[in-house]
Amino acid sequence: MKTVLHSMLITNRRPTLLHRTCMSSSVPCCCVCRIVGLLQQYITLTLYRQQAITPGIEAATQLLGLLETTSSEQALLEPAEFYNDAVNEPDFNIKEDYKRWSSGSGLFSFCGHSWIYDPAAKSRILQLENQMQQLAAFESSMMQALMGGARESCPFLLLRIRRGAYLLRDTLMQINNAKNNGSLKKPLKVKFIGEEGVDEGGLQKEFFQLLVRECFNPEFGMFVHSDETHLHWFHASSMDLDTEYELIGILIGLAIYNSHILEFQFPLVLYKKLMGQPLSLPDDLAELHPEIHASLGKLAVMTDEELAGMGLTFQVETEAGFGERVAVDLVPGGSSTPVTAGNVQQYITAYADHLLNGAVARQFGAFQRGFLRLCSGKALHFFRPAELEQLVCGGRVVDLSALQAATHYDDGYNQHSAAIRWFWEVRRGGTDG
Repeated sequence: MKTVLHSMLITNRRPTLLHRTCMSSSVPCCCVCRIVGLLQQYITLTLYRQQAITPGIEAATQLLGLLETTSSEQALLEPAEFYNDAVNEPDFNIKEDYKRWSSGSGLFSFCGHSWIYDPAAKSRILQLENQMQQLAAFESSMMQALMGGARESCPFLLLRIRRGAYLLRDTLMQINNAKNNGSLKKPLKVKFIGEEGVDEGGLQKEFFQLLVRECFNPEFGMFVHSDETHLHWFHASSMDLDTEYELIGILIGLAIYNSHILEFQFPLVLYKKLMGQPLSLPDDLAELHPEIHASLGKLAVMTDEELAGMGLTFQVETEAGFGERVAVDLVPGGSSTPVTAGNVQQYITAYADHLLNGAVARQFGAFQRGFLRLCSGKALHFFRPAELEQLVCGGRVVDLSALQAATHYDDGYNQHSAAIRWFWEVRRGGTDG
């Protein structure tokens, strides 16, 4: 197999036959994994040795792309199997690769095969794209100021805000103004009124931390928080809060655009929706509403008699605001359509769709519009939903071993100090003996 692959790659022959063979239902997954490993090895070694993209590398990447597509469709391998070590090295000229891709020249670029990049490399590409857009906005503002054609000559998106109860109101007003005058893509600077200090990044980080707490405060009424799952979701109601949801979408996009991680958690389904990916119903409901998902699973195996005894129809109640609830038909004539063993799967799908889409369509639509005002560049589509989640709010699981290994101690403490050992024991939920 290795000899066939090598011959095919150095002669740049199209690997259609090999692809068909690899994806045959009779070929074990372990064989596909081995072919992927050989292709990755070829790309890595050739890049290290040649320090250039050869025709063989192009052919290997194309074949790897065919395998990645089929693997994704059939859930054969984890996405990480397609990350390439050499391409994701810090020394790899990712800026030049991005320029080749974005120029539209038709030249080969790994950005055209974004699955080969790991999340860290994709983040660097997104940051590069954002920096280029910020530079363009900065230069445009400076040119307008020099030409005397703009009343506002500030090359930055400067937010002057007050702390406390005024924080959210000041921010939303100024973001709305920036949206209307086209200043959102300028480099961000934050100024707390009445305080000294130059924003070199620290003020921005504090600003976003304070702002997230305000935006997701239950008293604000825009998002609900589950104590069971520790996730946020849109507050389903008929209240007109489109402007507020759009501005919060802009703020989250602004954090990504300026390379800040936010302290909140949405379910993965939100990122699938933002990326325009189809949902898997009712499976995507499980993370946000595990009890409802489990109940729907029980419905799926009930008999006609059991379902008739429950008296379910294709109509559900949803909140309209201020505690008021209204009836919503899941299908036309839903109130007079009983749930039976013959249509229970349709009911399950329709109900899950209502919870994840229909009930919050207005809120999510405004939120998405705001988010895409800043995050609509090509590089954003490199990310899978789980990778986008990691970009927005970091990983959900803290690697305590890595954190402990990277910790430095002051004031006479070290890793062997009793207080330090006790601290890590408590964090791990036990003792080390």
